[in-house]
Amino acid sequence: MKNESVLIFIDGTICDDRHRINLYGTDEFYSEENVLNDKPVADSVKFTNELAERYDIIYIGARPENMLSITYKWLDMHGFPKGKVFLATEQSERIKIVESILVNENIILGIGDRWDDNQLHLILGCKSVIVKEYQGDFEFIKKYI
Repeated sequence: MKNESVLIFIDGTICDDRHRINLYGTDEFYSEENVLNDKPVADSVKFTNELAERYDIIYIGARPENMLSITYKWLDMHGFPKGKVFLATEQSERIKIVESILVNENIILGIGDRWDDNQLHLILGCKSVIVKEYQGDFEFIKKYI
């Protein structure tokens, strides 16, 4: 185990879920078949694996907790490095995860695609990088690690 971690948001940052966006609000949006058909954001697998050579990876997502096993399956299916995964649909729930669990991790960098992701990074006191949704500029991020 390394002594520093990087927190990475899932949907929009490393996972392109646009093919199912029209299903939002229905049970089909989170069906295993639809989620497993999500594609990785370009270069996200390579970038995340490079990070994993130096840092522990922690994933966080705005998904229901019952999606945990499917999320691990999707990450593994696409070759993302192993890491802890935390899920919560509401920002207030993600804040609780950060304040009660992740605050004990030595997180040096948070990477997300939404401005409210930055809120979690601020609570953790780590560097925060917000990338354009579905278009993570991972080469740019490397300059700041």
